[in-house]
Amino acid sequence: MNINKTFELNEEAVNKLISVAYGDASLREKLIVKRTILQNREARKLFNSFKQTADKVKRIVPENCPEDLIKRIELKNVTRKKNVSGFLFDLYSIIFGRPLVSAGTALILIAAIVIALMVNRPVQYNYTYSESEILNADKQARQALAIVGKFFKQTQSTLQNEILSERVAKPINEGIGIVNNLFEGEAK
Repeated sequence: MNINKTFELNEEAVNKLISVAYGDASLREKLIVKRTILQNREARKLFNSFKQTADKVKRIVPENCPEDLIKRIELKNVTRKKNVSGFLFDLYSIIFGRPLVSAGTALILIAAIVIALMVNRPVQYNYTYSESEILNADKQARQALAIVGKFFKQTQSTLQNEILSERVAKPINEGIGIVNNLFEGEAK
């Protein structure tokens, strides 16, 4: 504990005096404060003042508060949750809060639906296909599928013969051969 002058105590020293007076200090702090109050008259007066206050505080008995008082205080002081309204609530309030706006909105909505149905009416073709046109379309579809099938078969054979056998299997076989030669060389 640093004491600047014999009559002046710094804030740390006063806090230690308070801590010891209330019984919250460690043994080391108690010894330091004891030595300080033996050496310094002002520190002793201040410590005795804090000790008297601590004794008075310890003698205070808590009183029970009446329940009706607590309820009255809660009713007056508890803040109510603010009603934060969003965009949809505001829109709902504007449309359905006023009858004229509600009726106008309903009319506009009904008119928009009717116009949309009239404009986007499905087109009905009254065209009938002849038997020869249907057979011709079927023949063309079969030819197109045959061309696609031929292309897939050619791609499959190219993949199996050229890519997998030459570019994948051949380097793997060479690598395995090198590893075998290394193991045979070590075994001898």
